Amino acid sequence: MGGREHRGSEGMERTDGAVIQRGTERRAREPRASTVHEQPALERHELPSTVPVWKYHEYHHDDRWATTEAPLGADGDSEIDWLASDEWLVYDVDIRESGPYDLTLEVAAATDFGGGDVGIVVDNEPLRRVEFDATGGWYSWGDVRTQVELPRGIHTIRLVVFQGGWKLRKLRFQ
Repeated sequence: MGGREHRGSEGMERTDGAVIQRGTERRAREPRASTVHEQPALERHELPSTVPVWKYHEYHHDDRWATTEAPLGADGDSEIDWLASDEWLVYDVDIRESGPYDLTLEVAAATDFGGGDVGIVVDNEPLRRVEFDATGGWYSWGDVRTQVELPRGIHTIRLVVFQGGWKLRKLRFQ
């Protein structure tokens, strides 16, 4: 697998800190054809709250899992194993009040694989890109915190994995 330099995707940063475009030929907010694991029967997550990571509406990946099976950790476990670069998770949410929210991602990343890099997108609008260092092991959990401005109402939140090789256990919006 290798270190951080072998797993990332290039991007261009907007003035507000969001990074979405990778190269000139495609954008992370314009999903490319990939395999999708869907869970359409799930209800929307009301925010603020803690969202169980495995209760996504869609998980886009490059044929790592059959579309009829859940990826590792998505069967009710408390984490999603080994998120890879260029994958993304979509959550349907009902945001009770517009304004700034503190977002905490609980992650684990082994030192040999480096940290990670994830983008937060709401309704196809990039909000933020967050990089983090290794946490010390696959079961050494750490919190990655950022703040995002969220609009009131029914929306989708997508986590875009720019640099993979890490695990995700929690999404907390406060």
